[in-house]
Amino acid sequence: MDFEVPKFKERLEQERLKGNAPAPFIQQEIRLAEEVKEGISEENGHATEFVSEAINRIDTYIFQLHELAKEHSPADFDLDQQTYLQDERMHERIGNRVERLKEQGEANASTEDPLLRNPPQEE
Repeated sequence: MDFEVPKFKERLEQERLKGNAPAPFIQQEIRLAEEVKEGISEENGHATEFVSEAINRIDTYIFQLHELAKEHSPADFDLDQQTYLQDERMHERIGNRVERLKEQGEANASTEDPLLRNPPQEE
């Protein structure tokens, strides 16, 4: 996994062109990223700085995938993802944390993603 949303969007577009639904593809990518994060977290006793940076990068990637998932019907996702997509307070807290990490230079987020350059404005 490369944890870069622009590359994921290219793969997602290829899946759409094949006629595949985007929601399962996004959900699968979220699950894979979470599994990688879990595996890395187990190594936290070794190379702590590296592990922390990797986890920050994965968390940022997962956040970006959830933002992308919001463009689709929540009913297309499994229950845990539906719950997350509908939990605005949780999503806002994570977004704020990602923004703080970006300001500290720790989020490793792709600057190509407009969702992280220009966060959605509240109505």
